[in-house]
Amino acid sequence: MKLTLYSLLLLFSFGCKQNIDKHFKVSPDKIINVSNQIIDIETDLLFAYPIPKISNKYLFIIDPLIPQEKKIHVFDKVSLKHIGSIGITGEGPGELSNTGDFALTPNQEDLWIPDFAKLKLFKFNIDSALNSEDYLPYYSNDFENDFFLSEFQFINENIAIGKGIEVLSSNSFRARIGKWNIQTGKIDKFGEEHPLLLNERTNGYFDYSEKHKLMAFAYISHDVLTVLDPDGIILFNIYGPKEFDNENRKLHFFSQVFFTDNYIITSYLGDYAFEFDNNKNPKSVQPSKILIFNLNGELVKAYETDYQIWKYIIDEENKRIICSFMDREQPLGYFQYD
Repeated sequence: MKLTLYSLLLLFSFGCKQNIDKHFKVSPDKIINVSNQIIDIETDLLFAYPIPKISNKYLFIIDPLIPQEKKIHVFDKVSLKHIGSIGITGEGPGELSNTGDFALTPNQEDLWIPDFAKLKLFKFNIDSALNSEDYLPYYSNDFENDFFLSEFQFINENIAIGKGIEVLSSNSFRARIGKWNIQTGKIDKFGEEHPLLLNERTNGYFDYSEKHKLMAFAYISHDVLTVLDPDGIILFNIYGPKEFDNENRKLHFFSQVFFTDNYIITSYLGDYAFEFDNNKNPKSVQPSKILIFNLNGELVKAYETDYQIWKYIIDEENKRIICSFMDREQPLGYFQYD
């Protein structure tokens, strides 16, 4: 990356303000292999790329690639048994077409899910939807498609923050934090970005902790995880060995990131994002490790699953990490963490 004078000045001023940045390396003594401790989540539902989400009562699974009558599959959080599905698939009013990630309201009773084909945000009361086969959701104002939130969390009933997608062209975008007023539909860019990434094409994952009043943005193509305060001010960065050297975007680093009571948890690759099969066709590579940092950004341990993790979620109450695997016969499984 070529540094301009402006970038250097920004970095200097940033460095004067921050002196608690962390650096980590995943050494063998930090790694705990859990490949033999993964417990299958058994279901008759057919999944290809399941995406798990969790509330205080339920585990939710969405699979955007498998056409089914309903979009969101609901499981009991404790028993992990399927109890019903919600969100009718279709093009009609209140039906779901091309959906993205969804967010739970602060009371955990409702969920909001965007439909990027309709450019609308739909609201479901979870229990009402489970109890009615024909339930149709409320939907909000339309939203624009030049800057929108692809994943988000509510900080109150009306305001959500999350990963914003800034469309640069028909085949290019960059990601940064955004804030969404659900009532008005207005979406604004929010918070600081790392000064060396202001003009870069970026992508990443976001999480917000109401308990800790912290936000995190984990970069996919840069070996950087940024921790911010609720006003979007950068508190510190966690740097991996490569920092900003991604070998011309050939390397991937962080994936999903979550706060828990004691930790910052993120999946991590730190290697080439593609490999070639026997026919010399490229295929993507997903992380197999989950890193556990304390809230000060120091690496505590790393869980090695030996399988590629597509998506995962933290069930803090039951001390489970629930994973969707790319290369495992049963794609859904979990292991215990402490």
